Amino acid sequence: MDILVTVAVLILLIAINALYVAAEFSAVSARRSRLAQYVSPASGRGRLAATMLAIVESPTMLDTYVAACQLGITLSSLILGYYGQARLTELLTPWLSSLVPGASWARLAVQSLSATVILLGLTLLQVVLGELLPKNVALRMPEQLALWTVVPLRWSMRLFAPLIWVFNGSGQFILRLLGAEPVAEHTHIHSPQEILMLVEESSAGGLLDAEERRLLVNTLQLRDLTARKVMIPRNRMLAAPVDMDCQALFELLANSPYSRLPLYEGTIDAIVGIVHLKDLLQVHYQRALHPEDGEQPCDVRQIMHPVLFVPDTAPVDDVMQRMQRAHHNLAIVVDEYGGTAGMITFEDLMEEIIGEFQDEFDVENPPLELLSEGSQGMRLRIRGDVLLDDFNDLYPLLGIRLPAVSGVSTVGGLVLATLGRIPRHGEVVEVEGVPLRVDRVFRNSVAAVSLPLSPEQSARLQDVIQNA
Repeated sequence: MDILVTVAVLILLIAINALYVAAEFSAVSARRSRLAQYVSPASGRGRLAATMLAIVESPTMLDTYVAACQLGITLSSLILGYYGQARLTELLTPWLSSLVPGASWARLAVQSLSATVILLGLTLLQVVLGELLPKNVALRMPEQLALWTVVPLRWSMRLFAPLIWVFNGSGQFILRLLGAEPVAEHTHIHSPQEILMLVEESSAGGLLDAEERRLLVNTLQLRDLTARKVMIPRNRMLAAPVDMDCQALFELLANSPYSRLPLYEGTIDAIVGIVHLKDLLQVHYQRALHPEDGEQPCDVRQIMHPVLFVPDTAPVDDVMQRMQRAHHNLAIVVDEYGGTAGMITFEDLMEEIIGEFQDEFDVENPPLELLSEGSQGMRLRIRGDVLLDDFNDLYPLLGIRLPAVSGVSTVGGLVLATLGRIPRHGEVVEVEGVPLRVDRVFRNSVAAVSLPLSPEQSARLQDVIQNA
């Protein structure tokens, strides 16, 4: 009879431990939106959901709730170990000693061995049934389990309130002695790296599709980009002198894929304004209506807009905020010497989040392109202004990494730095074992290079190229 009572008490203690473990993990894993769906004053389940939602939404109440769970786990574990080992050793030792007749040292050895076996057995039961099992169930169905455990936990919070107050006060007192100020409330704060991990885990679990994952990852990585990394470099900028006639500016801009044109005085390093195609169109229209005024020269300074300058080291999210506040869709990027490094548009910033997109005026010129050369196999063509960091992000797929060179940020710049001169079309440059063939040279800069790929590399890259 004694053994049955002892086993029943041990099962009860393990069940109590499992209750507190399930309550803790379900409380911290439950989603507020799901709990809010269950809230209803007309049903008991709805009222429990309202109670649990109030606990989850309050950092102070959630702290107390979790503290009650941890205190319950600790007490039940201690009682289980103390009571279980003492009672089972007391019940089993006489029986085991009778199996080993002889000297007292033999009985002492049996007693020590039985105590060790009992401790290991209780630990195994506690870990499996009291910890791992309820934790996994709580993580699979957190909202449902939170509703089942909220009633006993509310009583536990009241029962353990004095102990929680004493332990929290003691912990805060020790923190102050160590020179640290205790946090008044516990909140769930995640770093960007942790959020990225959550996004990857949600994507792997099927909660996010590939497009949602890409948008979230691009948005989180935006803070790591600078204006230099996303700008249109100065050698690809379309700009014009400020003393150019309005009609000539209109024809230049109308025949280009752009709607805004930077204007400079003397050299492109002295940008003085931005003219919009709409403003030039109005001048053109007025001249067509009043041809007698056509002989009068047009001063573009009267219709141009002020320039927004940003340093090339400015974070992209700061640039976006400045452009929004100033109501500018185009900004000029300047280097450390005040010269023009390039320009950046709001479209460029948005493409960093949603990816490259082509409108009816854009000329298709993808950053990465797979080319078939017949019997020679496949090649990967890389635009010269692709950043080395962006290319090296493909290392898990390609197994190819281009080296970092001081003062060089693009693939085309790496070729120039390696050769030390302007390359010829078709010239092959060996960069740490990677053969880069120069496919296009434009205005003394490397516009495109390519490298050979194996069939396996081509297959792995196909999806990446299509989604780039």
